[in-house]
Amino acid sequence: MSQDLSNALEKDHALGQGHAKNKSVKGSKKDYTAEEYVSISESSEFKTLVKKKNGFIVPISIMFLALYILLPILTSFTTVLDGKAIGDITWVWIYSLGLFIMTWVLCMTYVKKAASFDGDANKIIEKAKDGGYK
Repeated sequence: MSQDLSNALEKDHALGQGHAKNKSVKGSKKDYTAEEYVSISESSEFKTLVKKKNGFIVPISIMFLALYILLPILTSFTTVLDGKAIGDITWVWIYSLGLFIMTWVLCMTYVKKAASFDGDANKIIEKAKDGGYK
């Protein structure tokens, strides 16, 4: 949505018109003006959706990256994972397996959570179609 707005504004600027006040932005079943896109992006519903998405995605991403980066740090600079866990299997193998499991769990969690984000986005789209952001 914001990419379409950016493209429309760039085209307007390139034509020397300076603003996209009366231009429509193509890309969905209904053409929205740049003003409507700005109204939607400034609405409390849209801001709430972005806040919810960021509140979920940012902490999960930080945790994911931290745990992945921790593996080479622990194996290169410490001996913490060198001990035997089960038979000849060391803790580094257990940690690595845990990373694969974590990846799948986070993926499934995100897919389920994304469905609720999509529901909220569809409500915003329907309100826009009904002219709720003019």
